[in-house]
Amino acid sequence: MRLRRSGRRLVWPSLLFIAICGATGYFWQRLPAPWMNTALPIVAAALVVLLCFMPLITWANRVTLITTRRLIVKQGFVVRQRTEFVLGHGAQVTVRRNALQLLAGGGDVIVHAGAAGTMILRDVPRPKLVRRAVSDLIGSAVGTASMRPTTRRPFVN
Repeated sequence: MRLRRSGRRLVWPSLLFIAICGATGYFWQRLPAPWMNTALPIVAAALVVLLCFMPLITWANRVTLITTRRLIVKQGFVVRQRTEFVLGHGAQVTVRRNALQLLAGGGDVIVHAGAAGTMILRDVPRPKLVRRAVSDLIGSAVGTASMRPTTRRPFVN
């Protein structure tokens, strides 16, 4: 399964893009000095790149892969960073949702593995489905090891 963070992170950059384009069109050739009319589209383009396209690129370059054996988080544009978490070490999977995530249908999936560490999948869409899938994968990875018969020793004083 391939996941990205919730697309609601792109709402403000999209609205800002519309506002910058509208303001540029409104103020075009209405500024008092000629150099201001020349600088207006340059400043608008710089604002669009910094405030609208950079969040989009950042969002698009963070991918979470859930395989049958591990969780992999890849992020970065120029320098790629890859974080792996082996599902055989996982012990508990929980979902944490704040009010905004609850309204948008997203949430954080937290995989606890005791001494092996914790991995947090932030703001994933449909977190209950992701939690169920990761729990099933952990159960199948750990289940093969826990199905071995164990011998109990009687308690001796």
